Amino acid sequence: MTAMFLHGVTLLVRKPKEISVDIILASEYKSSWPTSTQGGLPISNWLGAKVKNSLRRQQFYLVPKHAKEGSGFQEETWRLSFSHIEKDILKNHGQSKTCCEIDGVKCCRKERLKLMKYLLEQLKEKFGNRKELDKLCSYHVKTAFFHVCTQDPDDSQWHSKDLELCFDNCVTYFLQCLKTEQLEHYFIPEVDLLSRDHIDKLSKEFLSKQIEYERNNGFPVFGEF
Repeated sequence: MTAMFLHGVTLLVRKPKEISVDIILASEYKSSWPTSTQGGLPISNWLGAKVKNSLRRQQFYLVPKHAKEGSGFQEETWRLSFSHIEKDILKNHGQSKTCCEIDGVKCCRKERLKLMKYLLEQLKEKFGNRKELDKLCSYHVKTAFFHVCTQDPDDSQWHSKDLELCFDNCVTYFLQCLKTEQLEHYFIPEVDLLSRDHIDKLSKEFLSKQIEYERNNGFPVFGEF
C-alpha cells in the first residue's frame, strides 16, 4: 500500500511485520554549506577537527517542508537535511578509531540512542490519543543525544559496563532541554528545535512529566507493549 504526501510517498509494508517507509524528494548540493551552519557540527573535541572538516566538504540536501507563517503555512519551502552526515557520525562514533571494532573497546553510544528513541516511541504508543506528543519525534531525541556526545566526548564516558549511567545522563540532558525549551539544532545553531514556534509549552511539560515518572519508577513503559 502507498500513501501520497507532500513531495513524497509513504510505503506501508504489512508482512512479515508492519512497517512504514517515507520516500521523500531531495535536492543535492555540492557546494559550501550555508553560513547558517557555521558554529554547528560541534565534534572537534569528540571526533576531531579533521573529521569535522571532511564532513563539511560533503554535499548537503534540501527537502520540501511547509514552513509556518502566522496561522498558516508557506508553500514551496525547503529545509536543510544532513541525515547522511548523521549516519556517518553514528557509524564512526568513537573518539578512538577502533571503538566498537572487533578488537576495540566496546562503547554504549548506539545502544543509548536506541533506548532513548524507544522510550519516546513507547510513550507515544501509551498516549496515542493525546495530541501533546504529536510534534515531538525521534529527531529531538537524536539531536539531544548528539549534544551529550559532544558534552562527553571520551570513549571512557560511554563504557559498555556503564549502560544505566549513560542512559540516565541522556535522559537528564533531554529533560533539561524540555524544561528550558531549548534544543539547539546540531548543524544550524540558530535554530531552536524546542522553541514555542515549533512546540507549545504544554506538550513539553507533558512529555517531561511522563519521562520523570518513568525514571522514578524504573521505566515500566518498556514492558507495557
